[in-house]
Formats: sequence, structure tokens, C-alpha cells
Amino acid sequence: MKGKYEIQIYNNKIHYRLTVKRNITIFQGDSASGKSEMIRLLTAYNNRRESSGVTLISEKVCTVLTDEDWEMRLSGYHNRIVFIDEGNSFVRTKRFAGYVKKSDNYFVIIFRDSLYELPYSIEEIYGFHESRDSQKYRNPKRIYNEQFHLYTAFPQTKILPDKVIVEDSNSGYDFFCHVFGEKCISAKGKGNIKKILLNEGNNENILVIVDGAAFGPEMQACVAIVRSPAGNISVFAPESFEYLILKSGILEVPLDILEQTYNYADSIRYFSWEEFYTQYLTELSKGTVYQYSKKKLALGYLTGGSESRLKATIPDCIDLREEGYDR
Repeated sequence: MKGKYEIQIYNNKIHYRLTVKRNITIFQGDSASGKSEMIRLLTAYNNRRESSGVTLISEKVCTVLTDEDWEMRLSGYHNRIVFIDEGNSFVRTKRFAGYVKKSDNYFVIIFRDSLYELPYSIEEIYGFHESRDSQKYRNPKRIYNEQFHLYTAFPQTKILPDKVIVEDSNSGYDFFCHVFGEKCISAKGKGNIKKILLNEGNNENILVIVDGAAFGPEMQACVAIVRSPAGNISVFAPESFEYLILKSGILEVPLDILEQTYNYADSIRYFSWEEFYTQYLTELSKGTVYQYSKKKLALGYLTGGSESRLKATIPDCIDLREEGYDR
């Protein structure tokens, strides 16, 4: 399944508007923020349709999945948007992750804890807030809930890093070592980042660089450290290093590939958008001086105008002055 879908679920008291565009969308937040009420409305609609008093507007069939016979039911679902409320224990399992990996459905999951078996993007972790747009909604008797991003992919303030922690030790690490020199270290896996941050001193400005397309579970675990009073830890989370290369302009890439990835990254083929960008870049660069390998970065990316283009994908809020690079 691919594409971007707008969904509305409402009755005479409450109205939900949300957008889904990847195989996994996560809703988190405190109790009483309206998450489970959305599932209740959708369940009522699924059971009784119009007589439920609930209206569903969606291009795709929307279904609620529960613990009861979940495997049998899920195996029969195709090309749907599947909603799962917190409290359903199967969402934590490797077995469920296996179903998601080969599924042609989208999944909207309400869960306050991290789901480490699923590689969801930090861009697809949301909460609900009440809309204040009086021009958009004209029924004052209804509460209107819209989704908002819980996390951001870029540092919020200017940072001149003393240390740079990169998620892996592959091509992305090669590039960031080229930029930041001895400041750059590898975490040797995203699961190690929290432990490294807890062991770092409080007197250094630390920049963490991760693949945002699959860092969602770890982001929740790291956010308390990142938002500590010391304020010395920042996170740069592009979709992936491959995404930065495609964005840089070194290779000719149709704009839609990056701006409307949801129309290309079929969920049944790609567990995360990182996998899509990697395959696309590998095929696009084949037979050129930029031939991409995830294990080792080609020298063509580190010389001349290509180096400058790739460095320019690093946000302005990350200060590179000490590296001798003039934006």
C-alpha cells in the first residue's frame, strides 16, 4: 500500500481529523487526550455503521484490530488502514512486526510506550490537540481534534558541537567523520545511543545524528535526556543518510521522490522509508563515480562540488565554523 490519506471520524460531540502516509503511524500522549475515544468511535461505526451516530470519511477501509483472533483477522485484511488501541499486547511482539513487514495495510497504533520491534519514523509520532481554527470549523458544540508532531528532526537552537555521535559505522559515519573529524564517534547501533548519552559529561555540546525514518522507538527513550535542563544535547534526524544524498543535488532526482515519498515507497516492499531511499540511491548511482554502498562511502562524495553539496544538507543551526566550512 502506498499514498497519503485524509481521515475524518466524528459524531455530534467530537471530530477527529488525521493524515496517514506511511505503513506505521503512532499516537502517544497523556490519558484523556482523546486517543482511545477515536478508537471507540471507529469501533462503533464498524459495528453499526450509520445507526452508530458516527461518520467516517476515508478513501480506504478503516478497521479496528484487537487481541481477539488478531492473526486470523489481520491475515485477511488487505489495502486497509488498521487502527490498534493501547492495551493490545500483540503489538509488542516480533510476530506482529513480521505481519507488518509483509503487509499491504497501513497501521495506526495508539501506544504510550516505545515499540522496539517496529521501525517507525519520528516524523510519524503524533499527539492530538484541540483545533482553535474558528474559520475551519463552524459547529461550536463539537470538539475538534487534530494531530501534531511530538518530536522535531532538527536542533531547536544554534549548536557548535564538541562531540558528534552517529548512529552507525557505515557510509553516513564516513561522511560525518569527514566533516567533524575526531569529534565524530559511532554508536554502533541506534540501541546504544541512550546508554552513550547517559555516560557523557554535562560540559560538552553533543550532537546526535540518526536515521529518523526508523528512530521512533529510541526517540521516546532519549527525549528525556535530550530535554534535560543542561540543554547540551541536540538531535539531527534526517530520514536517512541516503535521503541527504538524494536531497543534495549531486544526482538528478525528481522532486516528487523526496516530497511525495508516500506515493513511491510501497509498504509491502519497504519496512521503512530508509529502505526505499537506499534501494533508489543504489540503483540511481550504479555504474557512476557515486556508486552507493551502505558499507563504504565512495570518494566521489567527498571531493569538490559534491562535498559542498552534501555538507549543505546539514541544517544552518549546526555550526560548522571550526571545521573550516563556510556556508
